[in-house]
Amino acid sequence: MVSADSMLAGWMVLNDLLGDLKSRGVFIPDLTYADLRNSKMVIEYLRAFEREIASIDQQDVELRSEMETRMLRLKETLMIWAEQNGGEGVRRTWERRFNDAIQGKGQKIPPEPKTRISDLPREKDVAFFRIRLPDEIPVEIVSELAEDCRVHISLDGDRHLQVSGKKECVRDAMKRLGEIFYGEDRTVSK
Repeated sequence: MVSADSMLAGWMVLNDLLGDLKSRGVFIPDLTYADLRNSKMVIEYLRAFEREIASIDQQDVELRSEMETRMLRLKETLMIWAEQNGGEGVRRTWERRFNDAIQGKGQKIPPEPKTRISDLPREKDVAFFRIRLPDEIPVEIVSELAEDCRVHISLDGDRHLQVSGKKECVRDAMKRLGEIFYGEDRTVSK
């Protein structure tokens, strides 16, 4: 199993590849963009709780495994498109960059700047995450979701959303936020 930082490094390569494909005029389905955005949100969650995940929660270990599988499916799809639109050499170059990234040989990921997370309880069974809401997302939707998922939310002036509550409630809220904002993950497991 690769670390969450390695997954993020691999994600960054796939994001660059997607940009390269788009600049070549390759049609990229909206679902691919949604899968890439959903993947980033899950990777950020895994990075935030990597120590805790390693020691206790089997569900999060399954989430990490599922995330690795999703990344590999996304990688394979993008690599096929790269080969179709640039040749075998282009595919090999991108595969080498991706493999270097997940093995920690590529570009180092700068540490996340420390941001004060206010008003969050620091109890043992409480989880939280923080994301920036897209500008087009109405706050009312988030409020309804918070009520349905039984989580606490707060929003600062820069549209940074903080979500906290019981682990299973926070996990449910994260999944539902991803579906609302980025679309449901409809990739088929192989």
